[in-house]
Amino acid sequence: MRIAATTLKGGIDDIVTPQFGRTATFTIVDYDGGVKNVEVVENRAASQSSGAGIAAAQMLVDKKVEVLLTGHVGPKAMNVLRAAGIRAFVAEGLRVRDAVEKLLKGELEEITAPSSGMGKGMGRGMGGGRGRGMGGGMGGGRWR
Repeated sequence: MRIAATTLKGGIDDIVTPQFGRTATFTIVDYDGGVKNVEVVENRAASQSSGAGIAAAQMLVDKKVEVLLTGHVGPKAMNVLRAAGIRAFVAEGLRVRDAVEKLLKGELEEITAPSSGMGKGMGRGMGGGRGRGMGGGMGGGRWR
């Protein structure tokens, strides 16, 4: 299994960072009954003015990653990951080594919906009401 984790400096003992598209590095772990290889890849997409998540997701596709360990994934990046069959799991704050172990034990929460990271809702209200002010101004001016 090929597992990528969002990391700051990279390595099996680094901490999984919460952001996906703008993470500094990806630590890619090849696991087959044990850790077989660890590769640290610089995330060149992190410095892009826009589209960092999409570019980072495409890099993971090109690296043949099967699982992503991170904190948050935006909607466009999530679409790329899903189309490639890459599953994402919440593992922020854990060491990569520990996150991999928790993944294998089924102890991590899968990310099933993208997050905007902005705290904004995506829906629109369906109400059709009309506001009708009941102000009763008492202006004292005169018409001239």
